Amino acid sequence: MLYIFIDESGTLPDPNDKFIVISGVIAASIKDAENLIGGVLKSLRERKIKIKELKFYGCGDRTRRQFLSGMVAVNFDIFTLIVDKKNRKIADTPENFSFLVAQLIQDIASWHKNKNLKILIDRHFYRKTDVSRFNDSLDRQLNLDLSYQIKHIDSQQNLIVNIADMAAGSVLWKYTRKNDSFYNIISDNIIIEKKLNWPELKRKMLKNKNHLNRRKRPSK
Repeated sequence: MLYIFIDESGTLPDPNDKFIVISGVIAASIKDAENLIGGVLKSLRERKIKIKELKFYGCGDRTRRQFLSGMVAVNFDIFTLIVDKKNRKIADTPENFSFLVAQLIQDIASWHKNKNLKILIDRHFYRKTDVSRFNDSLDRQLNLDLSYQIKHIDSQQNLIVNIADMAAGSVLWKYTRKNDSFYNIISDNIIIEKKLNWPELKRKMLKNKNHLNRRKRPSK
């Protein structure tokens, strides 16, 4: 079993966001992730610091560095997809978002040669119909021989998925040239850092659409 934490930084529909970054952080053991979160929270308590949510944009620099250094110490693998939106306003639909997530998962599965995945993704959609559309779209796009479970997590209820948020925020700040010091902390742990633009991704998505609509996965 390979655990994959997934989160994004940046938004699809806002044309002012030049990039959107989707990151996947790999853990062989869920305990390693829990210990990392616990260590950061303990440090915050000792420093009497209260934060609403343990996310990249909600933390101070010291907490970001501690969190990212902890990821490196545990030797988590990081995979990231950087999408240059080319000043497009992209509809934030389950189909569009699942297409981007699928590109990342395919890279992870190919690299690790692991066909049994537990995917923990920060909740992007809240309506049950949208979550169902996302899951169905993702299922059609992934390899037929890939066995996986997916769970959509509210990061305010379960902080563990914020591991991926920290990675995504660090990469986004590098590409927006805001600050690359956080990216530099984790750079040696980044296995694949793929940069694509939305027009070419959209062409690929439309090209595969008919094929994906016809394809069926075996019953689980």
